[in-house]
Amino acid sequence: MALKNDILSLMESEHGEVLSGSMLAERFGVSRNAVWKAVNALKEEGHSVETVGRKGYRLTDGSDILSEEGIRSFLPEKLRSSRLAVAKEVGSTNDEAKKLSMDYPSEPAVFVADSQLSGRGRFGRKFYSPAKTGLYLSIVFYPHEQLNRAVVYTAMAAVAAARAAEKVCGIRPQIKWINDLYIGERKVAGILTEAETDFETGEVRRMIVGIGVNITTEDFPDSIREKAASLGVKVRRNQLAAEMISEFFSIAEEKPDGFMDEYRSGCFLIGREILFSDGSREYRGTVVSIGDACELVLDTPDGRQTFSHGEILRF
Repeated sequence: MALKNDILSLMESEHGEVLSGSMLAERFGVSRNAVWKAVNALKEEGHSVETVGRKGYRLTDGSDILSEEGIRSFLPEKLRSSRLAVAKEVGSTNDEAKKLSMDYPSEPAVFVADSQLSGRGRFGRKFYSPAKTGLYLSIVFYPHEQLNRAVVYTAMAAVAAARAAEKVCGIRPQIKWINDLYIGERKVAGILTEAETDFETGEVRRMIVGIGVNITTEDFPDSIREKAASLGVKVRRNQLAAEMISEFFSIAEEKPDGFMDEYRSGCFLIGREILFSDGSREYRGTVVSIGDACELVLDTPDGRQTFSHGEILRF
């Protein structure tokens, strides 16, 4: 790891604290001049590093550049050595996560980006992903589940994202079946789950879960301006990313019923009348519950019906 990255990692873990040049030089076995050059390199990359008189250096509260070092500094010890990559701009974090995992098959991996040029959601829709105001990350893992259980991992990601937002931002978004987080009547986050299966066994070999969050985004495209919103809280995105990653893998170790209860309790659609499409026809009805396999349970004029896939058109 380059010296500047070592220094950045320490600054992130001691965010706001003044670190003296002599301490940094001694810790990393380099000269004071080498420390000075490394700090200047961080400044050139855009990190808000303040020189505090002759006392040393510190990251200011305004420093919010996504970095591998920054994210790792907030991860629990058992996840700090996980496969992780961070980029300023990519087409899609799901696509990049797939590429990352190709080199390390069967090993979980995470890809995080500051912006996406071709971010996507369900049904091929574009997910608006501007720089500096959002968080876009994808997690690759190997669940060894049957395909009909894959949708549960979308629910898992929704609960993980909601937990992380509450811990870091002090805001608990609600869940809209199956893959969106809302504050009030507006969407603040979306989840896209993609799976690769074994044709003979029907088992999911690899799963990629992408999460996109609007943190402080204000200027949305006309097509979503009336539907989208942001968390509206200035936070350290490295911390939020780490919390989402940590919560996701923590939930993965829980019994399914545990987080499904949390998913149900966070779903604001239960008890509401909706217009729903399963791809072949539309249904009007009242949401009764969400099943243990994340199926939508709907009371319709034709009786109670259960759906494992589809789209809510109006609520």
